[in-house]
Amino acid sequence: MLTRVSNEEFKYRIEKGDKVVFSANKIPNPMTLANRYALETKLKMQGARIYENVHVSGHASREDHWELLRMLNPQHVIPSHGDLSMHINYVEMAEEAGYELGYNTHIIRNGEEVLLEV
Repeated sequence: MLTRVSNEEFKYRIEKGDKVVFSANKIPNPMTLANRYALETKLKMQGARIYENVHVSGHASREDHWELLRMLNPQHVIPSHGDLSMHINYVEMAEEAGYELGYNTHIIRNGEEVLLEV
């Protein structure tokens, strides 16, 4: 999805100062590394600040996610990893931080799209 955003396939655009966090390690094979390099290059050219190597072993605690939301202050929150109960828990935490389900917090299924109006 981020590749499609960087290719400007949507109305949503990366702007100078936007933060992109890669929280997973790169998969060490030539094709994946080349694709990641191309993606990061496009994002940087569009003005994004790239944060990588933030992944640690295990999963972040609820407090870590809370702090991440506070630091990044995203306009929209879309949980994208885990099962439905994990997504619901994340949305509940986001609501505690002032987000609202259906307005700026979204739960979607694989293959569904969210239209973010600029």
